[in-house]
Amino acid sequence: MRRWAIASIAAFVALVSAASATAQSDGLRLRPTAGVTFPDRAYVLSLPTGAALGPDSVQVRENGELMHGVSVIPAQEAASGQFGVVLVLDASNSMRGDAIEGAMTAARAFADHRQPGELMAIVVFNNNARILLGFTKDPAAIQAALKDAPPLARGTHIYDAVELAVSMLKQAHITVGSIVALSDGADTGSNHSLSDAATAARAAHVRVFSVGLRSPSFQAQSLSQLARSAGGEYSEADNPEDLAPLFDSLGVQLASEYLIRYRSTADANRKVIVAVTVKGHKGAATAGYTTPAVPGEREGPFQRSVFERFVRSAGGMVVTALAAAALIGWGLLLLVRPRRRGFRKRLAEFVTTSEAEEKRNAQARKEQLYAKAERSIESTRWWMQFKEELEVAQISIPAIQIVLWTAAATVIAMYLLSLLAGTAGAFIALVIPFAVRGAIHRRLERERRAFADQLPDNLQVLASALRAGHSLVGALSVVVEDSPNPSKREFQRIIADEQLGIPLEDSFDVVSRRMNSRDIRQVGLVAALQHDTGGNTAEVLDRVADTVRERFELRRLVRTLTAQGRLTRWILSGLPVALLLLITVLNPDYIEPLYSRSSGRVVLAVAAIMIISGSLVIRRIVNIKA
Repeated sequence: MRRWAIASIAAFVALVSAASATAQSDGLRLRPTAGVTFPDRAYVLSLPTGAALGPDSVQVRENGELMHGVSVIPAQEAASGQFGVVLVLDASNSMRGDAIEGAMTAARAFADHRQPGELMAIVVFNNNARILLGFTKDPAAIQAALKDAPPLARGTHIYDAVELAVSMLKQAHITVGSIVALSDGADTGSNHSLSDAATAARAAHVRVFSVGLRSPSFQAQSLSQLARSAGGEYSEADNPEDLAPLFDSLGVQLASEYLIRYRSTADANRKVIVAVTVKGHKGAATAGYTTPAVPGEREGPFQRSVFERFVRSAGGMVVTALAAAALIGWGLLLLVRPRRRGFRKRLAEFVTTSEAEEKRNAQARKEQLYAKAERSIESTRWWMQFKEELEVAQISIPAIQIVLWTAAATVIAMYLLSLLAGTAGAFIALVIPFAVRGAIHRRLERERRAFADQLPDNLQVLASALRAGHSLVGALSVVVEDSPNPSKREFQRIIADEQLGIPLEDSFDVVSRRMNSRDIRQVGLVAALQHDTGGNTAEVLDRVADTVRERFELRRLVRTLTAQGRLTRWILSGLPVALLLLITVLNPDYIEPLYSRSSGRVVLAVAAIMIISGSLVIRRIVNIKA
């Protein structure tokens, strides 16, 4: 149950995080581009100002797998249409005088850093947004458009201008598109909102770099939020003279970008993490995406299985009823049959009698029957894990008996509940397997928690024994002599494995898996280091013990802080069930429609699903991994 819940939540998180995300490290920044279709991938890599890439200095990995055939195209060598930028300039009345002149000077400084293959367009806005210059790479046309200031008018339609610039980049099919927007005031009268402009830019993989010029009507919040939402940066100038250095810096930044292309080898419907490393730079720039799913084949018409048709038939119902009656009768017979302890049984305690021999033979036949039932599933992975969990939890009942008796109890309970509450009530019996699994899991967690509680003291004893001159195996023997179960049992397993020639680090890994303990894996790493390089193992173990003890205190604090949440989960989950049972006992006529009518059974089923879902959600909230 827990594994299914975790898998469902993980799938939901993967779908929610399917949008690409970028990270930066040591000045490296990576973001996806537009105009590519999976399996082709394209990203723009931004380097720190003044940095450059050498040949074969970029490596691209997807989920750790190195990608081949990666092409790295610098902005100065890009073909037409690969890199493009739109200048969006404020032409409102508030820009009159030095402000518009400073803006045009800054725009010309920005254009001076344009690479030969980079396309550039200019949009101005006041009471509407209009294109001053379409996309071009002709320097003369750009300088002519920026020579004189545009006509000024009332209004500041910033968001309309950004939407227009985004649509221009999409229509031009530009792979790496950027927008540089300048304004000295807040938006007034746009047909689009800030959210609309930011959403359009993100959908087209276009960055928005906003520049604010202080004025009486200046508001930095909208410009900064626009840049932050669209993956760009926000800059601010106190006076028109400060605009030129800001635009000059933006021009240098955009000129130091590289277009990375490659073909992905990821499978369909997979979450992929892209990591780009550059020689000479620490860390990696990362981004994420989800590969598209393969369309499923159309399913054929629904047909019931042969087994289901037999169970639903009249003969199947008769067989099921007879089997259930036989099981119930056999159980009652075992309960009411008197247990007589006669002379032969008393004598069998001292000597071998024919009755004792028959009993041993019957036990042997029963074990053979269980062995045959187990043989069909013993090679599966989940069965081996289940048996290991029973061993760790110190449950002596064989695994096959637990499974068979749980199945038998579920079938009998389903039959009895179907007689009492109808078909819908029979599904309540499905709680039995989960209850058995929960009981085993609680025993298992108790053993693992006891091991974790004892580990810091055991590591301290291990370090002390090493200082006394013992070898690592000898020190483990000292720990075994002084420690209680389950630590004693698990460390004895490590010593026995070592005597059989198994490396210590492998034995520690096995114990780490059995006890679900990341801390004991650190001890295995210390053992491997001692075997390979030597060193002061006792001092290292002291530090490991301190770390484990601090982590243990953190776990205890987390359990204390989440105790109220865990109690709330059981109260909220059990209260509706208890109330239903109480009303059933006190006023059966009032609650009877829920059991007898189809609509009532549907309501009960929906309520059960909602209670279970809510309980799992609360469990996920309070289950903090420390």
